[in-house]
Amino acid sequence: MKLDKRLLLASLAGTGLLSPMWAQDQDPDIREIHPPLAPPVERVLDEPASPYTVAGERIPDRFIGPGTIRTVEQMMRAEAAWDPSTQVNKRLRNGRQGTWEVPGIRGVHYAHSGIHLATNKWGDTRMGIGFNQSVDLVGVWIAGEGGQGSWAPFVVVVGYSGGVEVGRTAAFEDIDDTPSWFQIDLGGIDRIEIVAEAAQSGAGWYAIDDITFTPRASGRQVVIDFEDLEYEDTLTGSGYAGLTWETGTGDFSAGVDTIQPPQGPGGGNPGSAGADLVGGGTYAGLGTPPNFVQQFQGPKIGDPGANYIPPDTCGSVGIDHFVSVVNTNISVYTKSTGTRVMNKSLTSFFGVSGQGDPRVVFDPDSQRFFVISTNFNNRIRLAVSSTSDPTGSWFTTWFNPGQGSDAGKWPDYPTLGVDQRGVYISAYMVGGGAGMTIWAIDKAPLVAASQSMGTITAFRSLAWEGALQPCVHWEDAGGAYVVSTNSSNRIRIRRVDPPLTSPTLTNLGNVTVATHASPPTAPALGSSTNLDTIDDRLMNAVYRVGSIWTTHCVGASGRPGSRWYQLDPNDLSSDIQRGTVKDETGTGLCYFMPSLAVSIEGHVVMGGTISSSNQYAGCFYTGRMNSDPAGEMAPPVEYRTGQGPYNNTDGYGRNRWGDYSLTSADPVDNTLWTIQEYAGSGNIWKTNVAQLSYGGGCGANNYCQTSPNSVGSGALMAYGGSISVAANDLTLVSYGCPPNQFGLFYTGPDQASTPVGDGILCVGGSLTRFPAIQIDNLGIAEMTLDYNNLPGSLTIQPGDLWRYSYWYRDPAFGGAGYNFADGLEITFCP
Repeated sequence: MKLDKRLLLASLAGTGLLSPMWAQDQDPDIREIHPPLAPPVERVLDEPASPYTVAGERIPDRFIGPGTIRTVEQMMRAEAAWDPSTQVNKRLRNGRQGTWEVPGIRGVHYAHSGIHLATNKWGDTRMGIGFNQSVDLVGVWIAGEGGQGSWAPFVVVVGYSGGVEVGRTAAFEDIDDTPSWFQIDLGGIDRIEIVAEAAQSGAGWYAIDDITFTPRASGRQVVIDFEDLEYEDTLTGSGYAGLTWETGTGDFSAGVDTIQPPQGPGGGNPGSAGADLVGGGTYAGLGTPPNFVQQFQGPKIGDPGANYIPPDTCGSVGIDHFVSVVNTNISVYTKSTGTRVMNKSLTSFFGVSGQGDPRVVFDPDSQRFFVISTNFNNRIRLAVSSTSDPTGSWFTTWFNPGQGSDAGKWPDYPTLGVDQRGVYISAYMVGGGAGMTIWAIDKAPLVAASQSMGTITAFRSLAWEGALQPCVHWEDAGGAYVVSTNSSNRIRIRRVDPPLTSPTLTNLGNVTVATHASPPTAPALGSSTNLDTIDDRLMNAVYRVGSIWTTHCVGASGRPGSRWYQLDPNDLSSDIQRGTVKDETGTGLCYFMPSLAVSIEGHVVMGGTISSSNQYAGCFYTGRMNSDPAGEMAPPVEYRTGQGPYNNTDGYGRNRWGDYSLTSADPVDNTLWTIQEYAGSGNIWKTNVAQLSYGGGCGANNYCQTSPNSVGSGALMAYGGSISVAANDLTLVSYGCPPNQFGLFYTGPDQASTPVGDGILCVGGSLTRFPAIQIDNLGIAEMTLDYNNLPGSLTIQPGDLWRYSYWYRDPAFGGAGYNFADGLEITFCP
């Protein structure tokens, strides 16, 4: 048993470390006057490749919300009182007709000139433009928008004068990923309507650029190229260029509500250039597969709050529970049975609506769960469990990220990591330019007895690289690492250095890796539009056994594949190893939305989505042992097959999937868990949680039986620190003992269950005793071991199995006057 000493002290001493309930966060609408913004920078910001260090910008307290501690019971009452019909996200269709809009910064579009164009959002098939004077319309460049299956098969332009139709074109069918000139030649018109043939669900997407016409009053040709606009500008109702950009009137299906898609500069990630998988270390399936332990159903669309696409699948394993967050639901499951013991909307969890892009991690250092989400406007919300038990109480708060050079911007695709000192969040700040920001939060106040928000420091205007992924740190690296895809053959490593009350950010440089291409979309059986694989941004990152481990989706022989890396942050000359899970069967399999976790022995498990034109989207896992050949993983296993076709397009015609997944390491028994999305029957998404193991390995658990003593039901064994030999920080703990008495820890190789004195001797074989120590006034005895200075001939090596217990005096109980704790067996990690 790993000891949460803060919780233990609270229960033993009755000190009431958990704060009383604060008033529920009412999410006040803070309105600010910002200075004028500089003109948008229409390029990807760049940074020097050589190392450099910068100071951050502290977030003022006035931009940090109040903290609230709420129990799960309070959240459940809020869930019962919540009316889902009141939740409206302004970025969802909500039954609206189409509008003319400049696609978002990651919109899949093909401009003829420059980087901007206009599209018929939501795929509305009848879109009008009024010229407000008599013109001769020459033509327009036109291309597809969104995924290929969403492109309108053809369009017809109808010209009007004074409300009367005066002409129409033939059907124009050359709509694809290359802009084509559409010669229209309609004269003496004052309005047009573009009528599109539907591609799916009554909708068909296209994009227009460089509209060319000649007003008859002036005789001077006009070309509208949209380059003076910004991403996501809405033309409808704006009067842009003196024209009337109308609301659509087409008849098309409402579809499923969508969460704001990830954003990025037009044309994709800087890593999109380059050939498919150049260099060695590609997947050949020579790794050792993990053992399959169990699986159970995770959240699915239709659960409380979960009525959006995509799910943004995320989940992490803790001491006794698995916590998942999706758009927009949080669920808790017992690890032993997979029973769901909490199921509620993020609205009732945070106390406000409109949340999305959620993330969750379990911090192995503080043994707390951390959850974040954003409202795609002026809030990043943070929740921290008050103990390791996510069914107890949670501390929740928020901060406004749109300050300094990010004023007027909003956060997209936030990421989350932790280390021994801090919590790290990063996001792309949308709204002019292409900058990303990292926020470093002092963790100590968040996990203190009386929880509060720590100091928040922002590092702004960082280069756009898809996603900046802070690591989940299982060891103290002295600083927190953040990794990102810098280009088609480089991964950037940054480090946030303490103290977290005034941290600095160091750009360590770039690691050169094998060249890759950004992934194509993924075909799936029954999907008229391929599934969206986003781009080649890194999907998650962990720091363990002295290395950074990370993964992303790449192009692999014309299909999506999942590449992973092991990096040495102290040697950026090259990666330690890398491999790519890709189709080796010749059947067109696609592997995407990957995530990975690493055990203390250095074993790796990867999970993700698998699909092909002949199979529905399902869940896969693979893995490798640390002794396997470099760059190799086992042949992937589809452990949960898809159940039906999936067709759910967003406003830009993309069949939304993902936008990420998560694989995590168990802090107790060293198994590895993954939560993945799959296509359910009835055109819905579902998720599945799987537990995997490489067997043996290292871990700790209690056994045997304690006996009543003079202060209660008996003494129990636990430990602090870790069971890593390299860390050398194991503390043996026994609690529930008679205060201020003496006792001693002892160890041996075997289990036993022998009645001795007033209790049971739980350790057998040749016993070694540690020096006697006094129990404190709370009934706790503890001793930190030094593996270099152990009693007698005792040695501890990785893989060794030793049993521990505690003998203590207890004269007040009567009888023999002494007793024993239960047993703790530990298999030591490297």
